[in-house]
Amino acid sequence: MGDAMAGRGGALVVHVDVWSDIACPWCYVGKARLDSAISSLEGEGKAKVDVRWHAYMIDSRTKSNGEEYLAYNRRRWGSDGWTHSLRSSARRDGLAFGDWKWWPNTLHAHRLVHLAEKVGRGSEAKDRLFQKTYEEGGNVSLVDVVCSIADDMGLEGGRQALERGEAMAEVIAEDRRAKEKLNIHSVPHFIVGNKLALSGAQDPAAFESAILKVVRSEAR
Repeated sequence: MGDAMAGRGGALVVHVDVWSDIACPWCYVGKARLDSAISSLEGEGKAKVDVRWHAYMIDSRTKSNGEEYLAYNRRRWGSDGWTHSLRSSARRDGLAFGDWKWWPNTLHAHRLVHLAEKVGRGSEAKDRLFQKTYEEGGNVSLVDVVCSIADDMGLEGGRQALERGEAMAEVIAEDRRAKEKLNIHSVPHFIVGNKLALSGAQDPAAFESAILKVVRSEAR
């Protein structure tokens, strides 16, 4: 048996594990496409999906307070020309990348997601962090900014936990495990039902197909 179980109403609950980083714009796109697939499948009663978020830092050497968008792109790639195709592709998913000012160090952002996951709100935390980074010009490198997101979520004890440094060790260990034990070298990375691996910002149809394959295999 895979990592799936029967839910209320008879639809199978399929777990999707996602390794993702707020500093990865394709992870923003990938989440939107996964969400579209889930909405379609659940709307048609074909499956229920439980997403579990895992920390991954694509560049843990980013300055602790983040780096200005253009400065980072020039340092790494010479320009931000590579983002033109990204932005064009993302428009069909309803993502504007309307105010992208920072390339963040995402340690504190991952800590918020880790804390939110404990109460079933990891996806909401991801959405807010992506929105802050790519649409509102926010710098989620800063613990005060991340604390404000926790406040806006009404995440009980979230600010206090972040200010105390909770979940720091867990996030660092999870990032290391992904790279060293699971051999994940790029994100977004998805494992569907503990069976099927998908890499990159796949189209919604690819996610739907993978989830339905797990549903069919579990129904045998």
